[in-house]
Amino acid sequence: MKTVLLGSMIILMACQPKNKETHQTNPAEQKVTVKTIAEGKGDYGTQVKGHYDKSQDAWISEDPFYETVYFEGSDFASIRRLVDNEDEPNMGLINKQGKIVVSTKYSGMSIGFTDGFCQVASGQNWGMVNDKGEEILKPVYGDVTAEKDGIFRISKDSKYGFADKTGKILVEPKYESVDYAGNGLFFFMKEPARWGLKNFKEEVIVQPEFTFTQDFVDGKTILQKSDGEDYIVYTDGRVVKK
Repeated sequence: MKTVLLGSMIILMACQPKNKETHQTNPAEQKVTVKTIAEGKGDYGTQVKGHYDKSQDAWISEDPFYETVYFEGSDFASIRRLVDNEDEPNMGLINKQGKIVVSTKYSGMSIGFTDGFCQVASGQNWGMVNDKGEEILKPVYGDVTAEKDGIFRISKDSKYGFADKTGKILVEPKYESVDYAGNGLFFFMKEPARWGLKNFKEEVIVQPEFTFTQDFVDGKTILQKSDGEDYIVYTDGRVVKK
């Protein structure tokens, strides 16, 4: 398993099983351990047979379809569904009550939920699942990053855009870079070190002439142009030299 640090979240990518305990099966038992997961929510909500062992901080699986997992202080742990084909995505998320909270059909994920959402991977692509087991964004993006206000920054083919928490694409990933500004606005980069401001209708609010972006506070922020001078930029599009 490969561990990647993304922001404040831990991301696990499936490689080869490396749990502290492994289940040994003989050829006669091997077919029993194969479980196919359908589309949709898959095995979300499945109760894995077994029990929680507090001394090991582990869910000891007695289920022929799932492995034993160790939480290591977290409320959630990655769990694999046992399959014949090692290339089949089979990783999900389980809680300490032994319930599957993210279906075991992914190749990687963040361990736990941030504001009710969990990042999931299929190969090198990323998507988002909510805590109801619903796939909000299919794992077809190079990156999916949670912003404030329930907005996600998405990327595809090294271009960037936005989606909301229902999975609706607000801005297609077509910009060189974007930065969510709040209040339904976003900064866009037209060329290196030239940032402007648009709304989600993609109407230009402020022309791309600033060298960096910065959060708005009480409807305004201070930005700088290439002349080195500071300007007060308002969310209504006003630009006043400081």
